Amino acid sequence: MSIAGHVSRAMLSRYSHVRMEAKRRALDEIAVRQVAADERRKEEAERRERAVVVSQAVVQ
Repeated sequence: MSIAGHVSRAMLSRYSHVRMEAKRRALDEIAVRQVAADERRKEEAERRERAVVVSQAVVQ
């Protein structure tokens, strides 16, 4: 409490809650972006695999 300058536990609780909510939102956004990036990488890998199969079929 003294480091943050809060005079009471109620004040500490009130303002700490705001920071925790902001951290939760930030982490949720990171997770959403990570899932989207994973999906894009997976789709790109599948496209490359299909291109390899098609090029092998053309060569044969």
